[in-house]
Amino acid sequence: MQEFIAKHTEEIDRLVFRGTLRSISYAEGMMGYLWAKQVRLTEFGKHVLRVSERWKQACKAKAEALGRPVKYLVSAGESKEEVARGIAARDKIE
Repeated sequence: MQEFIAKHTEEIDRLVFRGTLRSISYAEGMMGYLWAKQVRLTEFGKHVLRVSERWKQACKAKAEALGRPVKYLVSAGESKEEVARGIAARDKIE
């Protein structure tokens, strides 16, 4: 990933990652993950909330360190593309 970014820095304005964590996208894989992390099934909900919060905080910290805004989209119907283009226009990013 770093090589790709370094090679195409001038051409990249943002990256969107989409995908699946295949190892945990099925029941046996998730059970293996929980076993490795020593998370009981009764603690699954709390564990997911903790991991999600850590991810959000890490992403926000990186955006703030780079001086970039973080925008929460209230509705799934709101176009991420339009929001991104609006921010780019506002910040005069080509």
